[in-house]
Amino acid sequence: MSSITEELKRTFDLASLRQRAKSLTRPADLEKMSEITKRYSRESSKQTKLYNRDYKTRVEKALQARIDKAGVKDRTLKHRLFGSDNFDKFALTRQAHRDVQHDHSRRMSQLASSETQELDVLVSTAEQRDSTKQELRDKTRDDFEYATDRRTGPARRH
Repeated sequence: MSSITEELKRTFDLASLRQRAKSLTRPADLEKMSEITKRYSRESSKQTKLYNRDYKTRVEKALQARIDKAGVKDRTLKHRLFGSDNFDKFALTRQAHRDVQHDHSRRMSQLASSETQELDVLVSTAEQRDSTKQELRDKTRDDFEYATDRRTGPARRH
C-alpha cells in the first residue's frame, strides 16, 4: 500500500513540477525545462524499448540467478516432510518474471525522481530570482512614493 502511495506522490510531484515549469517566463528557463523533459522522455522510452526487447533474456538471467541461489547448500537440518522444494520450476519462473518487472519499475521510478529533482532545482531558482526582482521593484516603488509624498506632519505616510 505504501509503495502505491509513494508512486502516486512521485507521479503527482513530477506532473505539478512540469506544470510549474511551463509557467516560467525567461526563454532560457523554458529552453532548459524543455531540454530536461525531452532528455528524460527519450531515456524512459529507450528503457521501455530495451525492456520489451530483452525481456526474455532478462528473465532467463534472473531465473538462472534464482536457480543458483536455490542450489546453495543449506546446513540446517530439516526433515523432508517439512521442507520446501527449492527447485519448483513454476515458482522460480514466476519470481524471475517479478524480479525483471520490479527492476524495470525501479529504473523508471529512478528516472522520474531524477527528472523531478532537476525540474525542482530549475523552478525554485527561477522563482527565487523572480521574487527577488519583484521585491526590488516593490521597494523602488515604495521609496519613490515616499520621496514624492509632499504632505507634512502626521498626515505623511511612513
